[in-house]
Amino acid sequence: MAKQHATILKSKAYLVGKLANVIWGDDWDAKYFVDNSTKMSFGKLIHDMYDSNPEARKIIQHVVCTLMGPTYNWIALKKCIEEPLNSL
Repeated sequence: MAKQHATILKSKAYLVGKLANVIWGDDWDAKYFVDNSTKMSFGKLIHDMYDSNPEARKIIQHVVCTLMGPTYNWIALKKCIEEPLNSL
């Protein structure tokens, strides 16, 4: 895959962040959010993708890596990504 310009990545992040916010719908299901820190982090990361300031906007890869990384180890995200891929 060709390297994309930072503006394109941030534009895509804005779109994905807005869409994720609509899909998520402020649903705090205990199946996915086991504690308050996970809830708050998820909400902030989604918001960070569609921040009105493009310089402060987080790209999708940052959000995914943060949620799947050592601090959070968010299994729900891993399941959302791996299960559909394994069924192909």
